[in-house]
Amino acid sequence: MALAFPAPAGGTNASRSILDLAIRCGEVIFASGASAEDATASMLAVTRAYGLRGCEADVTHTVITLTYDDADSGDTITKSRNVKYRTLDYTRLTNTSTLIGDLLHTPVSVVEARSRVDAIIRAKPIYPTVVRRVGWSLVGAGAALLLGGGLLVICAAFFATFVVDLVTSTLARTRISVFYQTLAGGAIGPLVAALVHVLDPDASSSLVVVATIIMLLAGVTSFGAVQDVLSGFYVTGTARVLEALLITGGLVAGVAGTSMLLARFGILLNIEPYVPPTLEGITLALVGSVVIVVGFALGVEVPPRAFWAVCVLGVLGYLVFTAALTSDFGMAWSGGIAAFVVGVLAAFASRAARVPPLPLVVSALVPLVPGAILFRGLLELSAGSIDGLLSMLEAASVAVALAAGTLLGQYVVQSLLGPARRIQRRFVGPLMGVQVRLSRKQDETI
Repeated sequence: MALAFPAPAGGTNASRSILDLAIRCGEVIFASGASAEDATASMLAVTRAYGLRGCEADVTHTVITLTYDDADSGDTITKSRNVKYRTLDYTRLTNTSTLIGDLLHTPVSVVEARSRVDAIIRAKPIYPTVVRRVGWSLVGAGAALLLGGGLLVICAAFFATFVVDLVTSTLARTRISVFYQTLAGGAIGPLVAALVHVLDPDASSSLVVVATIIMLLAGVTSFGAVQDVLSGFYVTGTARVLEALLITGGLVAGVAGTSMLLARFGILLNIEPYVPPTLEGITLALVGSVVIVVGFALGVEVPPRAFWAVCVLGVLGYLVFTAALTSDFGMAWSGGIAAFVVGVLAAFASRAARVPPLPLVVSALVPLVPGAILFRGLLELSAGSIDGLLSMLEAASVAVALAAGTLLGQYVVQSLLGPARRIQRRFVGPLMGVQVRLSRKQDETI
């Protein structure tokens, strides 16, 4: 049975209140890590829930705009908000998505809905700061274990990423540019690696640097950038790509600068030749994958009820990636295939875990972040080799393949079992930041 939406009452003031509620929901969705398409669809969903037809929404990276043409009075009402913050907060994303779903099926008064949005915004993090910091440290430790590091390297990676998160968080509170935040964070890895080299010259100390790179790259908005570009939001997508390049540039400068400084003191950080993972003896690698996804989930506040889903998807994703790589598909294609499988399965796991697909796929794919390739490219460039540029391009291709593969998987599922798209008719990509009802019925919506 089709959903019945109430007609707006109260004239212009009521319409303004509805637009204000909708744009605040869109702001929370977008600022919590979702794409421009998710934010736009969320705003239109709220306006439809309260009977406002013919609204137009637009997102241009830092500005959200919502316009309503009142056919009765002929007035045009426009609301806009600047996105003053942007951080990965998947609990806030999930709670806002749940609220929007509730409003679509059982709309409450605008005042009550507004109070619920304000409560979501003001809510304290579900994990204490120290737990989230330990979570980011687990990302580094799991990356070292995944790459075959010993106990000393794993402990050093845990310590290094703990310090990286402490330093970057402190700098973030001073409102310094994110470029300098990642530059400072990137400089810590080589320093800790040098200490490991002094303690044990035979240890794979460079894996500490790779672990910090993976930890810093895990929070980069490349996934949202690719989704915005593929969905037709070219301005927002381009801005996000530039933001990702800026963050990566700071990381490159920090790692390369510190590595060259250490080289002047006779401490050379050499990365071992890349050995592709195989299905033989993969147990430790899978344990490392679970440690990474659990740590990342803690760091970005994935709801506890979804931890089982990110662990299962993380293990399956790495298994598929390894199987494809051993079949000579190459790094980018192997990553894309693994991401496609994760994207398809996440569409169903999100229903069981009662969270949007985005937190699941982003967390599950962190073990596949090309940190080792990026570090290899940095060392090659530092040595004056042109091969460094090829390695950097390979790392970029893997990152794009991970995002594109996931989006394709979600698109296939939502096209076959998704809603009738009355809200997202103007869009071409899947919804990732809001919960989508999967059903063969064509009269349902998100």
